[in-house]
Amino acid sequence: MNSRRFLSLLEALWAELPLPEWLPGAGGRVWQQAVAALLRLWQEVGQFGVVIGGPVPWWPFWMIGDPPSLEALPCRPGELAREAPWLFTPNLPPESIPAPGHTVIPLLPQDPLVEEPFLLLLTPAFAVIAVQGYHPHTRQRGMMLSFEPEVVRRAWQNLEERVQQSKPEQLAAWRELALHYPLTKPPGRVLARFSSFLLLGSLAEAGSPPARLPPARTEGESRAARPKEKSQKPPSAVGADARIPTAPSSQSSLSEAELLRALIHEIQTPLSTIRTLASLILKRQDLPPRVREYVEKIDRECTEQINRFSLFFQATETVMPPAGKGEGRRLQLEPIALVDLVRQNLPRWQDQVERRGSRLELEIPAELPDVVSDPKALEAVLFGIIDRLARSTPAGSHIRAQLLSAGELVKLQFQVNTPEGSDTSSVELKSPQAIGQLLVVQPDTGAISLSLPVAQTLFRALGGYLTVRHRARQGEILNIYLPRQL
Repeated sequence: MNSRRFLSLLEALWAELPLPEWLPGAGGRVWQQAVAALLRLWQEVGQFGVVIGGPVPWWPFWMIGDPPSLEALPCRPGELAREAPWLFTPNLPPESIPAPGHTVIPLLPQDPLVEEPFLLLLTPAFAVIAVQGYHPHTRQRGMMLSFEPEVVRRAWQNLEERVQQSKPEQLAAWRELALHYPLTKPPGRVLARFSSFLLLGSLAEAGSPPARLPPARTEGESRAARPKEKSQKPPSAVGADARIPTAPSSQSSLSEAELLRALIHEIQTPLSTIRTLASLILKRQDLPPRVREYVEKIDRECTEQINRFSLFFQATETVMPPAGKGEGRRLQLEPIALVDLVRQNLPRWQDQVERRGSRLELEIPAELPDVVSDPKALEAVLFGIIDRLARSTPAGSHIRAQLLSAGELVKLQFQVNTPEGSDTSSVELKSPQAIGQLLVVQPDTGAISLSLPVAQTLFRALGGYLTVRHRARQGEILNIYLPRQL
């Protein structure tokens, strides 16, 4: 075999439309749950068809026995066959293969597929591809999943290149499988059953041990390690003249960030699973309108919460970097059209505010220069600002946003006007309370958001800065300044 460079499976799946489902942060447990759900689905079609995987066998040996009776899912007569599994693996010893009859396709050590656990199923009733690894664009770890025939076809062609390269004598058998199991859209019942299996697997894991957290220290150790602190206001009470916190070096601060990162992972994982289930259900054409409305709401709420916790995670990396890193994550600053970014996100921001009983209006001048910032990070932080305003202002408020040119800067201003003609004391919300150094909680609503000092730190990292002015019994004014492109 020569050292030809193959395209990774994730790159092939993400190369064109339609795109597969993407589950960010899907770790080993979520992957095992997805594999278990797919194999149960394969059992329901009598284990007919072919199971393909790598770089290790994902199917237990007892599933490669005599096929059970076919009952649950529809299959076309004449296409019921038991095919030998195919295994793509780097130098796997024969004794480690759980059952005889596998067709083994060896992989070179530098092949990207070695680092991408995958499972592909072709059956008379459906075809599906699932791959775990790093997103080809964001480099974020997660998992891709799709029942779409076109996406499965791209995966099949990507794997065929490796068959042709390392085992050309098996190419005819490989192509025969494609003829025997043509790719078609699965019936809605298949997606519903998979969703049920995946959800049942998630519920079964609910009692499993949580992620490993930093070891707790005794009171004496904490007192000895804690430096002398000067009296200062809590983060929630700091206004526009707040000092920007630096990355703490004490062990207690690092433990707070590590704890928060672990909690974010534990929260995002089930939310990503639920969002994937909702997306699969929404692809069904026979959903009653009322059910579709409910599922769309579930999908929207999960997406919103995932975005919020992604912002929290980004804050921990910027303000409190992981142990061993001397400074926070550096952002990639580049020229961006702030007007386009704001206009693209405005419908989502308005919907977010309106669901809290208020309204958001935006004023944009005819001409406005581009700014220099990190587009993805800026979009995430602006989402956090809107989220904070939507959750912390009384229902009936009017949030006025303006884009303005301010010399060598561009200003995005949010001005909150509380409802008129009502008892101000009855609509005035309590001040947020600090939760450690990163987050604050709104006592009236229980909503959690980034503290203002941390938000100011993030805007400094984005090349700009944030000021906040509180107006007694009227609302507040947030000014975001970003450097214009010269």
